[in-house]
Amino acid sequence: MDASIRTTLDSYETYLVEHNRSMGCMVTIRHPFVLFTNDEIAVPWYNYAGVVPWSEIPGRECIEEVMAHYRARGYSPHFTFTLETAPEGLAEALQSAGCALESHKYVMFQYEPVDPSVPADVRLGKTGPEDMPAAGRILGVSFDSGESAWQDPTVRIRLVARMRAARMHQLGAWVDGQLAAAAHLHTGVGVGHITGVATAPEFRGRGLAGLLTAYAARFAREEGATLVALEVATPDAERVYARIGFRRAVERVEYSVTTQVDRLKAEGF
Repeated sequence: MDASIRTTLDSYETYLVEHNRSMGCMVTIRHPFVLFTNDEIAVPWYNYAGVVPWSEIPGRECIEEVMAHYRARGYSPHFTFTLETAPEGLAEALQSAGCALESHKYVMFQYEPVDPSVPADVRLGKTGPEDMPAAGRILGVSFDSGESAWQDPTVRIRLVARMRAARMHQLGAWVDGQLAAAAHLHTGVGVGHITGVATAPEFRGRGLAGLLTAYAARFAREEGATLVALEVATPDAERVYARIGFRRAVERVEYSVTTQVDRLKAEGF
């Protein structure tokens, strides 16, 4: 692997740890895993096992210990990591331990910043407290109910409080004064990370996601980011971001194991 790419990936992995810590996660190293736990925000993407980059492959006993760690706290075990920086054979080892591939996304970095023109009826900027209900609706309808914490009022309140404490920005695109799209931006350790880009159904097809993401990338660089990143799950999304200078870099995967016991715990039994 090219040395510059490896350095970039190290920066991104470091950012992920610092971001999770800023969102209230407890971070525990159990080589080769990095265990993130967050009882305040009880969602999978803040309660999972990451992987120390360029580490050695774990044995079956180590994997089972990590599973037991999360089950003891009432969570189904989730392993999320970058394929290119993880030990070779880790995916197969997790499958042998009973895990299955749950999702995969591509990490994209903006190598060529693009500043598209903004239509006269569109305004880009930071959202305010008065925009929270509209932003919550946009996020709620844009992501599956199983993936979006914004549909749970209690979790939403906790998320917003943590986001503010971490100095995360919620950015928006307004069309004729109506909030039509929203996104989140967090900048830390030289990395700008764009997440949760969502457009209200009635405004889709107007290029707002690309406009808002380009604005977020520019905002991140103004805050000192030298690397701007996001993750995509679909070819359509990848094409949108490619038009504003983002390029696919690596693949992140999520493996999980959900037994009948895990399902009962999740349902409160």
